Amino acid sequence: MINIAVLGLGSRGNGYMTIAKLFRRKQANIVALCDLLPDRLAKCAKRFNVPSEMCFGSDKDFFAAGKLADAVFICTQDRDHYEHAVQAIDLGYHILCEKPLSPSVAECEDLIRRVEEKGVKMLVCHVLRYSDYYRKIKEIIDSGIIGEVVGINHTENIGYYHFAHSYVRGNWRDSTTTSPMIMAKTCHDLDIIHWYMGGGCESISSFGQLKHFKAENAPEGAALRCLDGCQAKENCPFDAERLYITAPLHKATFLKFRGRTLTNKDNPSKEDKYDALRNGDYGRCVYHSDNNVADHQVVNMKFSGGRVATLTATAFSKGCFRTSHIMGTRGEIIGKDSRNKVTLRIFRNGTKKVKVKTFPFPFHLGGDVGIVKDFLDMLEGKPTIQKDLTTVDVTLFSHKMAMAAEHSRLNNGASVDFESFKG
Repeated sequence: MINIAVLGLGSRGNGYMTIAKLFRRKQANIVALCDLLPDRLAKCAKRFNVPSEMCFGSDKDFFAAGKLADAVFICTQDRDHYEHAVQAIDLGYHILCEKPLSPSVAECEDLIRRVEEKGVKMLVCHVLRYSDYYRKIKEIIDSGIIGEVVGINHTENIGYYHFAHSYVRGNWRDSTTTSPMIMAKTCHDLDIIHWYMGGGCESISSFGQLKHFKAENAPEGAALRCLDGCQAKENCPFDAERLYITAPLHKATFLKFRGRTLTNKDNPSKEDKYDALRNGDYGRCVYHSDNNVADHQVVNMKFSGGRVATLTATAFSKGCFRTSHIMGTRGEIIGKDSRNKVTLRIFRNGTKKVKVKTFPFPFHLGGDVGIVKDFLDMLEGKPTIQKDLTTVDVTLFSHKMAMAAEHSRLNNGASVDFESFKG
């Protein structure tokens, strides 16, 4: 039995604990918790049967208590991951860390060194790699049936409401306190591209900007808050009252079910939600926030052997989904993850649909379950596909690609030599 401590009990921390409880209960035991919110801490302690003396209201107290478990799930905010990982490594914890590790390439490289020196094991939550959908595409590529991969076009459709929630009103709106959007949202996707290509990135260029979510684009009559008598809310797709409270179920996005995020309360009342919109960040007009991250961006990548790839990330889609087009010398793969659908077209032999196992829970197509399983199996010495694990040294590539892309974007799309880029 592997004893686990969890640092950060938000949606990611809760998700991984739930997976451990539902799917790996004979393999893992939650023994210590840390979160800044007392109510959240108390509820999780009760749910996972963690005694009060093993519950901590600050990261300082948590780490001061010494090593409390075999492993720790680090599920805190982006800019906290590096410092929390350093302290966990020093104590000898094995680590499952939410992405991104850090927007600093130097800090990522430092973590690689520390992990090697201390002899601990660490995975980073690039969970897409652990889903059956993305693993099936990788399996097809590796089989050689489409020949050599020449190009990849991959698109991350963030969704207008998801972008407004996370990158305009929410925790990832300011790149100076978290990460650039291309890191925070799409280091997953860059990891997938790097994985499919088998490495070999040589240069990167990128274009994009914050185009829409700024004051000059506010419709006539827009208020600073959606509940402040906004005269434009009737036709505004970003109206917070509709998104978080009043949307009928058949038209609702997942934001309607994010009352916990909205209020920092478990089982919040309707009045709790209205109070949060009147006074908190999520009730602000998307045109009058303090956001600065790009709302659309394209990344162009040159790989060894003349291979190329593009990544497009956009706020301007109705749904949240990814599409992939992998072009080989003998065939192509077309995939849409929201449908768990892969089409294989072989130039001489026609087209066929590839069956992908479906996963009945909203955990990144099963990727969250997959990474928790592989992490625990790795700690127990059970067989894993070692070359596919998102260890810290593997993670460096996607993070370096993201920061090189952001550097290029901020410098009018100038080409960045990947090998020499230091972040």
